[in-house]
Amino acid sequence: MSADLSCAVCGSEFDLTTAFASEVDRQALERLVSVSVPMGARVLQYLALFTPAKQRLTAAKKIKLILQLLPDLERRAITHKGRDWAAPLTAWTLAIDQMLAARDAQRLELPMKGHGYLYAVIAGMAEKHEAAAEQLREEEKRSGPRPARVDGPVSIGQALQPASQPVTSPQTSQGMSPTVRRMREQVARNSQSEQRSSE
Repeated sequence: MSADLSCAVCGSEFDLTTAFASEVDRQALERLVSVSVPMGARVLQYLALFTPAKQRLTAAKKIKLILQLLPDLERRAITHKGRDWAAPLTAWTLAIDQMLAARDAQRLELPMKGHGYLYAVIAGMAEKHEAAAEQLREEEKRSGPRPARVDGPVSIGQALQPASQPVTSPQTSQGMSPTVRRMREQVARNSQSEQRSSE
C-alpha cells in the first residue's frame, strides 16, 4: 500500500485511513471530555474492566467502547429492557463506582463483554428512585392537605385583648347557641365586677 502522507518532522509515512481513524478517536475523546472531565476519567477507569487477563486493551477497542456510551452519556438517559430511564451523571458515577468496588472485592466476572451490567445497575437505581417518589405521592394523597386551624385568634387585635374579655372569633359566635352566649356574657360580667371590687 502506498503512503498518502508523511510526517514533516520524522518522515514517517502513513495512509489517509490512519489519519481519518485518528480524527475519529480525537473527536470521541473531545465528546467525552465535553460531557464532564471527572466523568471522562471515571469512564476510562470503567474501560479497565474490559481488559483481558495479561493483555492490554487496544486504543481501537477503547474508542469503540467510548463511542457506544457517548450517546447515552450526552442525553443523560439509557434504554434498558425496552424502556428509557433517566440517567444523570451522578447515576453513571455511582454505578461505575459500584462496579469498581465489586471488581476489587472479586465479585465481578472479568473481562466485561458489554455494557449490559452497567445499564442494569443504572436502571435499578432509577427504578428505586421512581418507586420512592411514587410512594411519597401516594402518602400525600392518603393524608391530604393539612386542614387550616380555626381554634386560635383570628386577628392580632383579638390576641392582644385583656384576659378578662373573652376572645371570640366569627366562626365561634355564629355557631354558638343563645344559652351558651348568655353564659359567656355572664362570666365576663362577673370577672369585670370582681376586678372592680378588688381595686
